[in-house]
Amino acid sequence: MSTQAQRGRKVDNKNAKTLRVFYIVLAAIAVVGVALLIIYLVRNQGAAPTGGAATGTTAQISPLNAPTGMTPEGFYYKGDPEAPVRVIEYSDYQCPACAQFHTVLAGQIDQEYVETGKIQFVFHDFPLSMHQHAVIAAEAARAAGSQGQFWQMNKLLFERQREWAGTLNPQQLFVRYAEELGLDRDQFEQALQNGTYRDQVRAAEQAAIQVGIGGTPTFMVEGRQVNAGQLVAAIESALAAKGQ
Repeated sequence: MSTQAQRGRKVDNKNAKTLRVFYIVLAAIAVVGVALLIIYLVRNQGAAPTGGAATGTTAQISPLNAPTGMTPEGFYYKGDPEAPVRVIEYSDYQCPACAQFHTVLAGQIDQEYVETGKIQFVFHDFPLSMHQHAVIAAEAARAAGSQGQFWQMNKLLFERQREWAGTLNPQQLFVRYAEELGLDRDQFEQALQNGTYRDQVRAAEQAAIQVGIGGTPTFMVEGRQVNAGQLVAAIESALAAKGQ
């Protein structure tokens, strides 16, 4: 009888142990599943436009409700040229921090300050030597600008930075973006192949160095140099100083 009781306890312990192993394995599967889902979402963040490119779908770029144009110095701007405050962004298309600014904060700046006529926002190319594709990316934006789509290409280049930055030759990707935006492919591609805007980009680089810009993104707000984290406060301070 004691033997049966002992055997019974052994069977119960075995079953309990098997059950515990089963639940541990089940929990592990659940954790792995959640992890894979998170990885999938992160890797595919912003991938819808890329997928659209593969199928020929036109890129969806929200229209900017503000004047746009080019400054006398040859830099693209958005916002009223008569706005009380002028903001200059010194930026590199291959700079991850610049991409973060443009995908996270730039939309807020547009809505609250550019489209309301409070600031004129100027984009100043500053390709850093550590980024091998920064110059041709800036050329691509200017090539799109010659067809009236600078800010649209500017947005695509930053949003899809991870797609083109690690390639050996991103030119074909840039041509694909141009097609998505409805640009003349031949004209755009020829501008990249001929280096039509390379001297302009290099001149912008030297101009940034001459005024003491040390990295990207850097912003000049009414002559005051600030970083992205200080930008909103600097704009508000400049507006207040102008009685706005």
